[in-house]
Amino acid sequence: MTQEELFKNLIGHAKEYGFIFQSSEIYDGMSAVYDYGQMGAELKNNIRRFWWDSMVKLNENIVGIDSAIFMHPKIWEASGHVGAFNDPLIDNKDSKKRYRADVLLEDYISKLQDKNEKEVEKGRKRFGDSFDEAKFRETNPNILRNNAKVEDISKRMNEALVSNNLEALRDLIIECEIVCPVSGSRNWTEVRQFNLMFSTRIGSVSDEAEVIYLRPETAQGIFVNFLNVQKSARLKIPFGIAQTGKAFRNEIVARQFIFRMREFEQMEMQFFVRPGEELKWFEHWKQARLRWHLAMGLGEEKYRFHDHEKLAHYANAASDIEFHFPFGFKELEGIN
Repeated sequence: MTQEELFKNLIGHAKEYGFIFQSSEIYDGMSAVYDYGQMGAELKNNIRRFWWDSMVKLNENIVGIDSAIFMHPKIWEASGHVGAFNDPLIDNKDSKKRYRADVLLEDYISKLQDKNEKEVEKGRKRFGDSFDEAKFRETNPNILRNNAKVEDISKRMNEALVSNNLEALRDLIIECEIVCPVSGSRNWTEVRQFNLMFSTRIGSVSDEAEVIYLRPETAQGIFVNFLNVQKSARLKIPFGIAQTGKAFRNEIVARQFIFRMREFEQMEMQFFVRPGEELKWFEHWKQARLRWHLAMGLGEEKYRFHDHEKLAHYANAASDIEFHFPFGFKELEGIN
């Protein structure tokens, strides 16, 4: 069974056994919006409770809050979301489909890495018990060639993302001869930035109503309540504030079932430390969070760290815990 067939079976199983349904299915459904059925709601509640208990109840210096979804729009301006919460998007002129430019390049890199794994498997079958995988990876010309490509493409992509050089992103896509999965053509538009926040209006009269945003993440509710929590709970640094709740992102390229949705729940904890100690705590939480995921019992080989080269404006270090989904390794949790 191929990974694609496995993934289709998984989606079918989720519906058949009451885990996940397409939202508004009787009216043809909504893209990237899902309802959790009777089994899915219980499973999601169990995971949330497991996270909350291990994060809040088992740490004396971490407390939980539940902030509102609606927040003053100046908060999102101050956090940089209004000006910088964007995805670089590119369209294929033949299929009329839209893609994230960085995801197209990441998928291309994953294919090169998959080729390396196939080379390793060939070597293992060929040499049997005498096979030295480490030496094979260091000497095989195909693996070395692919590794050089991966390093070059990753470096150039990250440089383009950091400098917001959209033309360089498009040039890299064309140079790699990346084709549209639907049309099979390389007839690409220019790359454009698209803000992911949903906006709405609050107020009784439409022409006087103020524009506000549905929160794209739960962290800002923690930050703006920092002093309220610190004073009322009489906490001393280092301490953390955790919360779970709904977040909303206008994902234009939503796909891969519930992996990337427009309405979803986050579990998030912000840990406040003294300046200069952040990298020590960064390493602490990397290992602590990986142990939490491994406690799920899905197998150590299913997880890996992916360190970021392109950092958000608020971070001086960032790493993702990635999980091996049927469609490859993808981010499961971010640690910044």
